[in-house]
This record gives sequence, C-alpha cells and structure tokens, in this order.
Amino acid sequence: MTRPVGLGLAVALGATLSFGIATQASATTASAQSVAEQRVKVYELVTKDGGFFYTSNEAEKESAITKHGWSLTQTPMYYISRAPFAGGKPLFRLRWESKASYLVTGSVAERESLVSSGKFRYEGILGYAPAAASSGETVKIFRLSNNNK
Repeated sequence: MTRPVGLGLAVALGATLSFGIATQASATTASAQSVAEQRVKVYELVTKDGGFFYTSNEAEKESAITKHGWSLTQTPMYYISRAPFAGGKPLFRLRWESKASYLVTGSVAERESLVSSGKFRYEGILGYAPAAASSGETVKIFRLSNNNK
C-alpha cells in the first residue's frame, strides 16, 4: 500500500444486505429480522485534506459535514449491520496519521500490519458484513483509487 491518499471503498455486498440477511442458512427468522433491523447505510465523505472518511453513524456523518466541512460523495455504499451476526465479519476503520484520510478493511492481518507500521490508527469497527454470499461465494470488498477520485 503505497498511496493511502487515494483510498476509496466500494463495498460489493450486493443484495445480500440490501434485501436483508435472512438468506443465511444458520439464521432463524426472528434473529434474521433483528439483524435486518440493525442494517445501516455506509456513507463516504471527502475530507478537507482530500482524503476519504467512512461512517455508518448518522450523527457522525452530520458532524463531519457541519463541524468539519467534509462533503458527502455520491458513491453508492450499500448497507452493513451495526451488530455482529452469524456468518458476518467485522469491517475495521483506520485513520491515516498523515492527514484526514481513512481506510476500511475486513482483514485482521491488514489492520494489524497497518497499525504496527505507525502510519494508521485503529478507530474501531465500522459495522459487520456477510463473510459469504447466500450462494456460498466469498463476499468481496474492494478499495479503489483513481488519483484520489
């Protein structure tokens, strides 16, 4: 990872969370409903430094806009769950120490490597995403960059 400045996030969760995660084989209808109720939208904002910020918290989003002057992008970010669920995995948010730019990863190894480098600070769990699609494939999370756009 040589260009954290241009990090962006596209969560390719598709319909798995958009239509609820009741398709998880291990989830009962009652627990699937409670997980679906925990579903929140992920927002991407551009910081004044030209970095990116990710949140699933409405109050945090509003504060970033009103207090810090960051702007909301039009990037569709889909939904994640606020709470852990059977078959889900956490998405970790890290802040780049050089400027106001953030990174999201589902990898514990990547999180630990970035934090131990001293270049990133771990800020906690953004939310939870399915570890696998209902048909058994891996759910992919992509980080994209096009010259910071």
